[in-house]
Amino acid sequence: MKRRLLTFVAITTLASLSVFAVSPADAVSTRHFTLDDADDLAAGELDGTMVLDSGQLAVGVGVARVELEGAVLSSAIARADDGTLYLGTGDAGQIFRVRGDQVEVFAETGQLLVSSLALAGDTLYAGTLPEGRVFAIDRGDGSIRELAQLEGAEHVWDLHWDAGQSRLFAATGPEGKVFAIDPQGRSEVYFDAEDGHVLCLAADGDALYAGTDGDAVVYRLRGPERAEVVHDFPGNEVTALAARDGMIAVAANEMPAPRRVTSKNRRSKAASRTPRPGKGRLWRVDADGRAERLHRHDDGHFTALAIDEDGTILVGEGKEGRILRVGPYANAGGPGTAATWVDVDERQVLAIDVGGDRPVFVTGDSAALYRVTEAAPDEALWTSKVLDAEFRARWGRLDWRGRGRVQFQTRSGNTEEPDASWTEWSANLSSPGPIRSPAARFLQIRARLMEGDALIRAVQAYYLPQNQRARVTGVGPKLAKNHDPNEIPDPSTELELDWDVSNPDDDTLRYRLRYRAEAQDVWRPMFREDERLTKSSYEWDTSGLPDGWYVVQVEASDELANPAPLALRTTAVSEPIRIDNPPPRLEGLAARGNTVSGRAIDGLGPIARLEMAVDGGDWLPILPEDQLLDQAEERFAVPVEDLEPGSHIVAIRATDAAGNAVSGEVVLRERRTPARR
Repeated sequence: MKRRLLTFVAITTLASLSVFAVSPADAVSTRHFTLDDADDLAAGELDGTMVLDSGQLAVGVGVARVELEGAVLSSAIARADDGTLYLGTGDAGQIFRVRGDQVEVFAETGQLLVSSLALAGDTLYAGTLPEGRVFAIDRGDGSIRELAQLEGAEHVWDLHWDAGQSRLFAATGPEGKVFAIDPQGRSEVYFDAEDGHVLCLAADGDALYAGTDGDAVVYRLRGPERAEVVHDFPGNEVTALAARDGMIAVAANEMPAPRRVTSKNRRSKAASRTPRPGKGRLWRVDADGRAERLHRHDDGHFTALAIDEDGTILVGEGKEGRILRVGPYANAGGPGTAATWVDVDERQVLAIDVGGDRPVFVTGDSAALYRVTEAAPDEALWTSKVLDAEFRARWGRLDWRGRGRVQFQTRSGNTEEPDASWTEWSANLSSPGPIRSPAARFLQIRARLMEGDALIRAVQAYYLPQNQRARVTGVGPKLAKNHDPNEIPDPSTELELDWDVSNPDDDTLRYRLRYRAEAQDVWRPMFREDERLTKSSYEWDTSGLPDGWYVVQVEASDELANPAPLALRTTAVSEPIRIDNPPPRLEGLAARGNTVSGRAIDGLGPIARLEMAVDGGDWLPILPEDQLLDQAEERFAVPVEDLEPGSHIVAIRATDAAGNAVSGEVVLRERRTPARR
């Protein structure tokens, strides 16, 4: 069965890295994918291989899948001394029994989900939801009876049988209580966390621990209504606990929303603990109470924990179906090794058991039992994630560093996910050499580790992407793009041009600008060829140009980033642009009686504004004779009212559409006495 490559998780949080590295992206030259650390190597598919925190790919473990037909998910495991496995499932509330290769439905609870199991001799206890019922099943004949319906409880999240006290402990929600139940079904509240749910229990000798949601607290339960806080963790739920030899492993999650309560009258995916976006943290608490974070996972949350007899921690992930393996700590207290150990097609690993010769685990998002097996040499496979060259590419050399005998293959295609259109896997490469897959956009690499001690430390694939043509749009004056067309601009002979560029492969672009008069066909360069313009704007000096309308052409070339035979060019032109630098002129300016008249004339036009000021006063707008400012020549005759007797200076100013202005003055002599009002 095809496996997705496991995402590596380390003891300490590493800085986020790209899945692959490429050479600089400002040139279509030879580039390469480099996969040389734990994140890179763990970003695809593993089958019998594992990725160590040191960034090495090694022979790992295999898994054997057992389908639980008819079940949607499995969330609980109980292993008997003889190796028989009991599995709690949903959404029909069944308990499966697995003995060797024999799989059968062992008991039916009539509930939505069997969320927890515990063994006590010949009796199997099952906690369920959504009605908070606990059942007792005879392991011999499979007969089932309701042991207790816990008051106020809807979810029985976990069970623990205490042989010394002959009592069953049940972690419940939504009232956050732990119940103690005797074999006759009598129950009492043993601990009230006053949180929404007690999600998990773990025992180590006489110590019983409980993890809650709401405040993500782990308690040690010392007796009825007697508890002490072991640690208050960051986050809002402790989803799983495991304890062994004085050490507690804690899966504390930060979830964006409270845990949903399952309705008693409908089936809800909340029962399956369907992945919700969250962040997971793996903690270790020593016997002296010291809490240390082992791993931070921001892309998903944790769902299951187990501690092997040598102190190895296995933690299940609830979004991508992975198991992280954290090796035992050294005597000095330093961290052990960590590895992405298992990944399966199902998204959720909901329970892990390490009580037998080999670990087993169960999944949600499709119910299955997995047995961990040894990975045989030459069956240990690693497949990279799909590598995206972004454009069609020619493949070069495949190189790698490692130890021992390995074989590599490649395949290529033009879809993000490999399908029937992709090529077959190439012939094996036993030593670095040319990639034999045809040119395409996507590449995938597969390696087979042929010896038990073989390692891969780094893989590098070279390629030459097909050059992509840039696209230029929006050529024009920068001011005009954000300017009210009815507003007269400030005059300037420096015209700032800019343009928009779509540059698919991020090549360095060189721009050449040309212009022509609107009525002409000949393009003239705007600057010399030895001037290299690489930004998408230019200050155009128009002082030497006659008035008129001009068109600007922008050529974009990626010649600076590509060999001449591969370089591509593209052009775009502007809408006609007004070049109008000389100001208008005033002709025939005269004063007759109390009227000032004349003509304002512009070479290109139109006249955009006429104004008058008397004796240095404010400029006030005036209108031409036809009442419209819409021509290159405008005549005006403006009466000047309410003047004191004597001489007055009347100034006229004309401004064209480009903002160029001219002014002139006449002397007006007023002989009349202004009328009194």
